Amino acid sequence: MLAAVGGGIAVILAATACGSAGSTSRIGTTPVSGGVVTWAEPAGNPPNYIYPFTPGPYFTVANTNYFQYLMYRPLYWFGKGSTPLLDPVLSLAYPPTYSGQVVTIRLKPNYRWSNGEQVTADDVLFWMHLMKANKADWGGYVPPYFPDNVTRMRVVSTFEIQMTIKGAYSRSWFTSNELSQITPLPMAWDRTAAGKSNCTQVQADCKAVNSYLASLSGPGTYPKWAASPIWSIVDGPWRLTSFTADGQVTFAYNPKYSGQVPAHHITQFVEIPFTSEQAEYNVLSAPVGSQKLDVGYLPTVDAPVPPAGQTVGQNPLPGYSLSPLYSWGLDYFPINFANTTGQGAIFRQLYFRHAFQDLMNQAGVIDGPLHGYGVATVGPVAAYPATRYLSAAGRQGDPFPYNPVQAKNLLTQNGWTVRPNGLTTCSRPGTGNGDCGAGIHAGQALSFTLNYATGLAWLESELKQLQSNAAELGIQITLLAGSFNDVVSLASSCFGGSATQCHSWQMADWGQGWSYAPDYMPTGEELFMTTSFANFGQYSNATNDSLIRKTLQSSNLRYMYQWQNFLAKQIPVIYQPEAPQALVETTDSLHTGPWSPTLSINPENWYYLK
Repeated sequence: MLAAVGGGIAVILAATACGSAGSTSRIGTTPVSGGVVTWAEPAGNPPNYIYPFTPGPYFTVANTNYFQYLMYRPLYWFGKGSTPLLDPVLSLAYPPTYSGQVVTIRLKPNYRWSNGEQVTADDVLFWMHLMKANKADWGGYVPPYFPDNVTRMRVVSTFEIQMTIKGAYSRSWFTSNELSQITPLPMAWDRTAAGKSNCTQVQADCKAVNSYLASLSGPGTYPKWAASPIWSIVDGPWRLTSFTADGQVTFAYNPKYSGQVPAHHITQFVEIPFTSEQAEYNVLSAPVGSQKLDVGYLPTVDAPVPPAGQTVGQNPLPGYSLSPLYSWGLDYFPINFANTTGQGAIFRQLYFRHAFQDLMNQAGVIDGPLHGYGVATVGPVAAYPATRYLSAAGRQGDPFPYNPVQAKNLLTQNGWTVRPNGLTTCSRPGTGNGDCGAGIHAGQALSFTLNYATGLAWLESELKQLQSNAAELGIQITLLAGSFNDVVSLASSCFGGSATQCHSWQMADWGQGWSYAPDYMPTGEELFMTTSFANFGQYSNATNDSLIRKTLQSSNLRYMYQWQNFLAKQIPVIYQPEAPQALVETTDSLHTGPWSPTLSINPENWYYLK
């Protein structure tokens, strides 16, 4: 899922993802019932889509983890304490059971919708029929996998549903990456503008139902969300009471929520939008008596450098605890292999991708604009938090440390005349050894545009550094600033967007890459497979696809190691440091518990102390 740093898609690491439980200098130890918590949204990335069946351009952490999940619970909840593991307690269903090709899901009988109806197997069937009929509109769709690999669905009883799987898959993968995509939907949503429908039982009805629900969901419909007879039916712990045009969200606790919550908890949760990290910090650091944030984030440009051996430096804000939050994901920006204006042919050359990656100084960015926070992205599997999924090669660190000499050699050895601080051009067109490569013509220049999301000071600093490094080898990068949503829309334009945009954009960086959600096992099919809707740059490699398929069919980790070691060297995207999704600042009077690396938040479990 598109992540967001300091607050958004890249916001994956927004001020609520992972971190410590808070400060050791609490105001008191006695929990208090009630209260309002104000929480800073990721900079420039407010939620903008409410319908949980979310299309690609809106498939972000800001929409799913920080907004939809608070109201509409997924079938299975991932994020157990500070790990990305399945949490059976917070899940709507018991862990699935497998018998041959049949998977059985039993829902817990205690969950209810706010209109009094129970959460049942029919609610799961409703979602599955929507997926079957509208799979191209689902941001996580990867042909020929979910829902294509489910051939039969049968409601056994009120709380039990069975699915028949087509193909041999690892059971842990099917649970973590396929069943994790399901969000049960209430029967009251099974309708169109004309009235009640029957998508739950008749898949042919689901096109019209999805079109109707989507029409109530996106930008332009915000003012109607809080009072909507559709969106006000929730099974989560929160109900929406206000959503403003600039993205300020107010939730009230849902007293009909049937999941587990502490005896004392807050009763109102407000998400505050900001256009930049600095604007957020101005409020966070405001003097006593001014508007304050209970949970915000410290911009990395203001972050205290951690002492040797420490994960965090001295907090500059009195009255707050500081916790670096890292997501279960990876950071990168896509390059457009489908570009038809000349750059796509260059991107398809592995030697060029290698040379360009050599100019990304991940260590320098971590030590510089990130102030010592962050970890290098080492390939398609996250290096943090540490899991058994990362190969021995991945544990060695950045496979392409900053090396401008090697970058220059790669270009000159492959037909380019390098002109430092000038414009490097192809002098040996062709496809032979030492030539520039297929589709590259004589005199073609290494000149690119890179669209990036504003609001993140460290990102802008990183890209200016990359621009300078590239210029020393005659590679011209024109940086084009835009909003988070605009950059994501551009990068995803090959999937439902303008064909002109699809074939013309070159590089796009929203700041924080990808979070493994709702596919929590990092097997690669959702992001790097040829058919994936999230494969924005349309990278395609038959060996990669074959290796990914092996990771889905067996739980033997050697297949995952083989795949990630291969793809890391292929450089399908440009790897950049995984910044903390946020350096979370939490007021000392608020108890939150550990932040989850899946970036989901549980404010229903938060409470004030006195």
